[in-house]
Amino acid sequence: MSLVTRIREKCTEKNTSLKALEREIGLGNGTIKRWDENIPSYDKVIKVADFLQVSFHWLIFGKEAGELTLEEMRLVEFYRKADERGKRAILRTAESESAELESSASKTG
Repeated sequence: MSLVTRIREKCTEKNTSLKALEREIGLGNGTIKRWDENIPSYDKVIKVADFLQVSFHWLIFGKEAGELTLEEMRLVEFYRKADERGKRAILRTAESESAELESSASKTG
């Protein structure tokens, strides 16, 4: 599940919309929808997490920090050590792999 999908689900639970969320925390209209293609800044994701009353970690990864496997923790460490270019490359690779897996799962399922 993507970051934007998690945000939408939490908005639905809280009886609000992406547009209302963006307006409330000072983001431009349509900003959150673009986060599936463009990596958002840390401060913007923190604002969303605070507004939705969820952890930053859950919003980004879909689970809490204590739920990470060793392999996932390794990946987080690689990401944290990378410069901005490296972080974008790591995220693009992960997103590409995820899309491939979803595509092949839908073809077989």
